Amino acid sequence: MPSDWRLNGFYDGTKLTGLFEAAQRRESCRAFSAAPDSEQWNALLAAADELAMPGVRIALGICDNSLFQPLMGLLMKFENVQRFAAVMTTDDKPHSVVNAGISGEMFLLHAAELGLGGCWVSGTYKHGQVGLKTGEGEKIVSLIALGRPKNQPEAPINRKRKEMAALCPDFDRLDPALKEVAQYVRIAPSAINLQPWRMKLESPSSLSVSVGRPGQRLDLGIALCHALLALGSTPALFSISENGQSATIERL
Repeated sequence: MPSDWRLNGFYDGTKLTGLFEAAQRRESCRAFSAAPDSEQWNALLAAADELAMPGVRIALGICDNSLFQPLMGLLMKFENVQRFAAVMTTDDKPHSVVNAGISGEMFLLHAAELGLGGCWVSGTYKHGQVGLKTGEGEKIVSLIALGRPKNQPEAPINRKRKEMAALCPDFDRLDPALKEVAQYVRIAPSAINLQPWRMKLESPSSLSVSVGRPGQRLDLGIALCHALLALGSTPALFSISENGQSATIERL
């Protein structure tokens, strides 16, 4: 897809400063003290509409903890989950899954901005218990568990992350703006913390971010959300490959 990707200009940059800061203090939260209060819930409902890119719908739901305890809870243990968001694609275009990752991470960071915690859950939930109606052509690509954290994260966040040299061998050659992008991609969440992104300097002013498999398009979108936040007011143009497994960020 050329540079007319709808991501360009979709989000109001003046509203992203808080999300940039939320990304620094975000950590996956699986233990909750309570559901979001009514004010937080209403803010999440508004954000679900505002932050969903074309080809994406975010729907909120009520649940109990059993939704996130498949396989006898052996994979990821959750505590007191009462609310969730379902991130859906509304068509079968590859870039819509990338858009879903961008939109869902924007939503999750907005939840963090509201004082809430959350966690992406892509496959390890009980699909038959979701209880949300989906329209024709819609597909749930991931759930996000939501709630008021049992324990607030303490700064600095200690994240287990791959070395930058493994994610971006060209890191030392990047200009300051693109270094910030690479650093923010590095702290993004991904399925089972695989951090599947590879970043490559394509020109003095452009950086590509790619994943190796179609099943990692959601992770690519999450990374691109962080890239967009890292750029801040720096003008840039995003483009995406036809197969939705690679994107290029060109600093203008």
